[in-house]
Amino acid sequence: MAGKRVKGQAFNLLCVAQAGRLEYEAVLLTLSFRAANPGFKGRLIVAEPQPGPLWKGETRLSSPVRALLEAAGAEILPFEARVFGQDYPQGNKIEALGILPANEPFVFFDTDTLFTAPIDTVRFDF
Repeated sequence: MAGKRVKGQAFNLLCVAQAGRLEYEAVLLTLSFRAANPGFKGRLIVAEPQPGPLWKGETRLSSPVRALLEAAGAEILPFEARVFGQDYPQGNKIEALGILPANEPFVFFDTDTLFTAPIDTVRFDF
């Protein structure tokens, strides 16, 4: 059973992005999140699948997008696709959970999320 979040308790935000459309969506998510949440105390983590046998082609973010995300305070953390990859790219969401810090609350958002208000108005129950 989840515990009640203490007001002001830090939590992390996770999204998954890779080369192509998702990296540009991640820019919009990150910039809109930072604009709506300038005092956010948690980590904004962008999980990045690494190239490997389960992927055809490049999966890593382009250099300009990587630089922009990092300048906006996003942490880009790599992960390996061990089960899903190209055949089921939505599986990235599951595989990315393995890079999260243990015992820290988090919220996952798809990269096509646009923030228009502070996230602390949401009453998460971690």
